[in-house]
Amino acid sequence: MAQLKFGSAGVTAKEIDISGPVAQQPVGIPAGIVGTALQGPAFVPVTVGSLSDFYAKFGLTDGKKFGPLAVTEWLRNAGAVTFLRVLGIGDGKKRNQDGSVTAAGFTVGENQPRVNDGLLVGNPYANSGSNSVTGRTFFLGAFMSESAGSTVFSDAGLQGQGSITPGVNTAVPIVRGVMLAPSGVILRLSSSITASLNPASNLVATEQSSQGRIYGAVNLLDAGVAKQDFVLLLNGHQGIDPLYPNVITASFDMTSPNYFANVLNRDPLKYQQAGHLLYASWDVHPATAVVTGSGIVSALSGAGASTAPKPGSEVAAFLTTGSAAYNAGSDVIPNYESFTDRFAHAHSPWVISQKFGGVATNLFKLHALDAGTGISTNFKLSIENIVPSTDPNNRYGSFDLVVRDWNDNDGNLKPLEQWRGMNLDPSSDRYIAQVIGDAHIFYNFDQAEASQKLVVEGNYPNNSNLIRVEVSDDVDNQTVDATALPFGFRGPQHLITSGSAPLTSPSSTQLTTTEALKRVIEAPVPLRKNITQGSGQKLSVNPLLYWGARFEHVTSLTTPNASTLQDKSLAAFAKYFPDFSETQQNVVVGDNAGVPATSQNGELDSDKFCRNGFTLENVKVVTGSTGLADPSKWANAIYVRDGNINIDDSTATRRVKADDFIQANRRFLKYSFFMQGGFDGVNLFDKDESEINNNAVVADMGDSNRGRNDGPSVTAYTKALDIMKNSTNVDVMLLALPGVREPAVTNYAINSVEERFDALFIMDIEQHDSNDDNVISDNQLPSVQLTVDNFRNRALDSSFAAAYFPDVLMPDPNTGTNVFAPPSVAVLGALALNDKLGHPWFAPAGFARGALQTTLEARVQLSKNNMDTLYDVSINPLVAFPGNASAGTNPKGGVVVWGQKTLQAAASALDRVNVRRLLIDIRRQVRDIAQTIIFEPNRDTTLAKFSAAVTPRLQRIQALAGLERFRVIIDSSTTTQADVENNTIRGKIFVQPTKSIEYVALDFVVANNISENG
Repeated sequence: MAQLKFGSAGVTAKEIDISGPVAQQPVGIPAGIVGTALQGPAFVPVTVGSLSDFYAKFGLTDGKKFGPLAVTEWLRNAGAVTFLRVLGIGDGKKRNQDGSVTAAGFTVGENQPRVNDGLLVGNPYANSGSNSVTGRTFFLGAFMSESAGSTVFSDAGLQGQGSITPGVNTAVPIVRGVMLAPSGVILRLSSSITASLNPASNLVATEQSSQGRIYGAVNLLDAGVAKQDFVLLLNGHQGIDPLYPNVITASFDMTSPNYFANVLNRDPLKYQQAGHLLYASWDVHPATAVVTGSGIVSALSGAGASTAPKPGSEVAAFLTTGSAAYNAGSDVIPNYESFTDRFAHAHSPWVISQKFGGVATNLFKLHALDAGTGISTNFKLSIENIVPSTDPNNRYGSFDLVVRDWNDNDGNLKPLEQWRGMNLDPSSDRYIAQVIGDAHIFYNFDQAEASQKLVVEGNYPNNSNLIRVEVSDDVDNQTVDATALPFGFRGPQHLITSGSAPLTSPSSTQLTTTEALKRVIEAPVPLRKNITQGSGQKLSVNPLLYWGARFEHVTSLTTPNASTLQDKSLAAFAKYFPDFSETQQNVVVGDNAGVPATSQNGELDSDKFCRNGFTLENVKVVTGSTGLADPSKWANAIYVRDGNINIDDSTATRRVKADDFIQANRRFLKYSFFMQGGFDGVNLFDKDESEINNNAVVADMGDSNRGRNDGPSVTAYTKALDIMKNSTNVDVMLLALPGVREPAVTNYAINSVEERFDALFIMDIEQHDSNDDNVISDNQLPSVQLTVDNFRNRALDSSFAAAYFPDVLMPDPNTGTNVFAPPSVAVLGALALNDKLGHPWFAPAGFARGALQTTLEARVQLSKNNMDTLYDVSINPLVAFPGNASAGTNPKGGVVVWGQKTLQAAASALDRVNVRRLLIDIRRQVRDIAQTIIFEPNRDTTLAKFSAAVTPRLQRIQALAGLERFRVIIDSSTTTQADVENNTIRGKIFVQPTKSIEYVALDFVVANNISENG
């Protein structure tokens, strides 16, 4: 840690703020709940002690996910819960040789898992039906040139030597969108090269019969008004729904009402219905660049065409696929269709040092603790207050890291977390890894199944709720120069679309070169060029602005920092694209400084690609009389993207160096960057699979046509149960999978708690309607008799599970909507209430301890016969009694748990929930005592000590009405000499549980005369 340097006598003081909210420590033994959530780590059990801590870690309830709703009910009256979030893991096995994960994610254009009488059907919105041509990933783009006065492309090296014709400033083919087409649909552009007819509503799409072209016409001028309109053709799409036509007119102009990013479909669940999905889009404001075929389009659009051209039209748009066949690639051609990856976390590029010997060093990178899609656009990162050391005995400087809301702006910061005064000194208590935390906790799916387990890497616990730090080995090993400071970041990952191999590149008589689509490129990452405000005589520095990634559009070249219009392109840069391949060229590459460019793929080095790598050393500053950057001249500072800055004594300018970070300059030397990636690992086009809900589990089990009997949704839950059943890693007394009813999974859960032997499974059962169909929606009303008949056929026999019926209506505490929730959600609330009012060995049923406090009504109003029918097969009824049924305010009304049977078939004390929970509690307490004598001498005195410790525990339970009587025998009569030789002690504990009253039988006798003796 940097030491304070004292001069003359005085008092030096600093502030350390530890007044922030502190997580509430869990109290008691948790319930274990497995389910989906809006955010949070995946396949890592997390124990929290309060609802606010749960919401901070996993997000709010959303009226759809039952796991968080169950957590809410449990924590109303309990002090701890362990939640395990599931995401997509495919088959749960390690990656294939090519890097993909079997059954994970999705493949663009494949038939979706719609089941009709057990058979897969094709896209119902495509004319080709079940014989659909496979859809593809398409890159939509336009030839663009800089607007007058703009340097957006030339700064990035995309003109001149980087243009299609080296040395000539031609237009640049810029990717504006990535589009995914479903099966049966081929995307094309309306063209003026040849006659371009609209696709008929009955057109079956094939490569040979598709209307339109890869190159399309852009209407640049209409009645004297500048436009950037183009026409998208959806060949094979029926287009009969006016909301989803097969001909769409849109614009590349982001200021236009029909801007393509606003017009095209962005909802994955409308993928087939709309005939396309705009997966990502990059905005280009007309102030910086416009669509034009300048230097590329050689003739008027009508030349050689069978129809007359529209005035002002140019062949300036393109829409093309990868050059390889569908769902294929090579060592130089990415497979753009395969997203077959398990869930992933977003991460930042490496933060780098200033150059030493002409080379910058990787210092650290940041990873999101939350897994999944969308996390990368929850927050941005800023580094500020960079302070070089002035202590010759400690050369490490310090810096701050601020985690900011993605939607804030530099003039209105919304910090989510602030980490101040950190350094890169591993021996300091302000070391960045120690301050933020570097613990990486994960389940290692990429091992043989027998070796898969929870793994903890890192040296320091995570103090952040949002990120963890990965420090480079060079920093951790102290081989980096101690004066290194976080000066910038590596270029983010970028798409591989350039070169001679990646994209199809058809020729055109209207273009000057056949190489046009071999230079297609992702737009440059927007970097702030200066930190000024105003213009002309009123130009001044704005100390609030950050260098680095610019999150707002430049809408005016004269006042480039005036706009607060959010640049949504940053979300496209942050988007997940496949990078998992081990045998083929990946769709995106990054963290690859120094990799040479190739003819097949163009520039690969993410720093050099569009000159996207950022460093404060590329800021050109004016120096003052001290030779340091002049604090009064920051309005003249400029970011030079190519880094070509020479010392110029005549203008007193040079690049920023570490010496410039004096106090007067620090507020001007800060920068922002973002994270990329994050993936759910699921099929985002199918509602059930994307939600990993029970319907998806059922579909897995029924979809034998695709060999998915142990499909991805089933596997997600069984792998989660593998983690939860490990009592070494997870301590729970109850287990629930709210909403998951499929027998394959619930049977697996029963086996899991039996293997643990210290937890009770609260089970949701399959429900059947009057047609004996599996109830999969709120529109189906369950039949009690048919539900019972199907449940009886399962022939379950376990005292470690209890089943309940029916579903209940309750309000979601955050959305305010009423939700039909599975029984386990409400029952967990009742169990927590039971333990709060009594003890685990009390019956969690009845008006006193089984009242469902937040339940509004039961889905099925049960009669006495219904209750008898359910109880006969050990299903515990949830019954609505007369009275005030709102929130259980009337203890003699509302919905109540009216039974406490386990699923044990034989009649014994263990066929009741309270007895099983009593035995679980006793076993747990005795086990804890036994842990204290492990490795003690195996002697009579140790046996006596053990017995003496157990007896008072059982006496307490007896006093609290859990036991009628008990007997403990732990002595030489139970531990033989053979046991001693085997380092073992044995004992016997006899217990007689207190039984609860479940039946009241009364004889009412009518008599003429009643005496005192009857």
